[in-house]
Amino acid sequence: MTPRWDYLVKPLGKEYNNTKTIANQEFTINTSIEDASYVNRLGVVCAVPKGGEIPVGSLVVVHHNVFRTYLDAKGKKRKSNEFFRDGEYLVNPQRIYMYKDDKGWKTTKDYCFISPVDYNQDNEIYRSDKKEEEHVGIVKHSSIFEEGEKVGFTKNSEYEFTIDDQKFYRMRHNDICIKFN
Repeated sequence: MTPRWDYLVKPLGKEYNNTKTIANQEFTINTSIEDASYVNRLGVVCAVPKGGEIPVGSLVVVHHNVFRTYLDAKGKKRKSNEFFRDGEYLVNPQRIYMYKDDKGWKTTKDYCFISPVDYNQDNEIYRSDKKEEEHVGIVKHSSIFEEGEKVGFTKNSEYEFTIDDQKFYRMRHNDICIKFN
């Protein structure tokens, strides 16, 4: 089967990442389908459209609504518009932000992934409410910027992702407004 326009993707694991194992017991840490932060954003490519650049079997990072379940106007649970059948989803290339093949992670289109920087405490005033520097990070995955560059980005441009147990912000290249030396 060859999809016409979109990639055929299966979630890596389940649609939601809302369980935690403690002392060999699995606990559900969130039961709300409305909270997007627990929706799985990693999938595996099962089929590629004609001319697609991402190979079959690649791990992909997708939009948070791809594997999401929602409640319709009558309160019934529904799968996202990307749901195809048998746990597979037809995902538009615009909703795939990064993929991992045998050579490592590669970003798509104009997306990049930035690692946050820890907050630098002032010697005079301690701020317990600050854990990260605002609008500053280190480039981890980008097709334009060098990995390891310290950059500043515009307000509200970042969207949080957890990949390989590490926190990243996904944003577009044009959201990066300064490079620090």
